[in-house]
Amino acid sequence: MALVFTFPCGRCGKKYSVYYPKAFVYSVYGTGTPAQGAREDAEEQAAGAVDAAKRRAEAVGNVWVDVSQQPKITCTCGKNLDLDLAHHPRVPQRKGVSGARQAGVIAFPSTPKGGHGTHKGTPGMPKASPSS
Repeated sequence: MALVFTFPCGRCGKKYSVYYPKAFVYSVYGTGTPAQGAREDAEEQAAGAVDAAKRRAEAVGNVWVDVSQQPKITCTCGKNLDLDLAHHPRVPQRKGVSGARQAGVIAFPSTPKGGHGTHKGTPGMPKASPSS
């Protein structure tokens, strides 16, 4: 199956269906060898999977792009689009994280000063007697 992602232009919304050959993806992410990717690409071409994906994309009005031939394009609105996956982070990056953060941990308020048994002003709770 041909690997095709559809991206809208960030400015005008025009849609681009971008074909990523496996040889290219394997070289970027190391999930396979370039020779293995080239072999899979050749099988997809022979089976007609790439042509079928291109026909489907163009039938719905998307612009077809083969990233191995054209990794950067300029949209008709003038915005430059970099389609090369190697130039984009694999995990979204957050701006300016303040301090360490743990996922799944619920922050509880700190223990009130004075320790246990000093429930001052809490209705229904006995007041602590001063220790001698």
